[in-house]
Amino acid sequence: MWVPWFRNLQTITPLASGPNLRVPLGVAPFGCLLVLFVILKLWSSFDVRNATGYVVFYMLMGAAWLGVATRLLPWFAISARDDVLERGNPAALCTVLGALVGITLCFAGGNIGDGPGWWVVVFCGLLSTGALFALLWVVDLLVGVSDAVTVDRDPASGIRLGAFLAAEGLVLGRAVAGDWHSAGETIADFVHHGWPAAALALLTVCFQRALAPTAERPQRGAATAGFPPALLLLATAAGWVAHLGRFE
Repeated sequence: MWVPWFRNLQTITPLASGPNLRVPLGVAPFGCLLVLFVILKLWSSFDVRNATGYVVFYMLMGAAWLGVATRLLPWFAISARDDVLERGNPAALCTVLGALVGITLCFAGGNIGDGPGWWVVVFCGLLSTGALFALLWVVDLLVGVSDAVTVDRDPASGIRLGAFLAAEGLVLGRAVAGDWHSAGETIADFVHHGWPAAALALLTVCFQRALAPTAERPQRGAATAGFPPALLLLATAAGWVAHLGRFE
């Protein structure tokens, strides 16, 4: 799954995008796997975290999960290859990096807690990752944020969208964390613990309506229109996870 990703980093002409865009794309997948490894060792099922074979198995599954998910991003008009590497768009880089973090957290959340087998991880991962992409689709449908990132190349929009995806991954990953009891209870807990994800989507829509690039202001400053809203999204997600406390 990752061969095309790293091949593109080597084969697409450096004239299109410099090291400041290529290096983060090359490092980010390994950083995401490091996050997954730490979560597996700390909070996965007792029979997983103490068994090297199981840890390797779920690391490989996580790498494949992330690889498949990156193939879905172009369906939402965001492509690491087209927008970052070929067009040298730093706004798209912020969004792609946020998506990688968010998807990793969605999958990692499905590994937290005790369960009967790998299929539980897949069920929880599909629930959380599916919700993340659904919310991204709704936000883009309402405010066209992908156009602001890929067409207008607005850095502030890219930063906000990347933070939104990372924040959603944190909330949705926590919503599927915990010991497995049944599919029904998992879905009920997911709704009960994951509803702030919808609030974050609404907040992102409001930010984009207020701060989207216009003909008069084709690009907003990242320092004023990008980082402050992004930090608010991430802080809200982290605050909710802290409020929930330890998984059950």
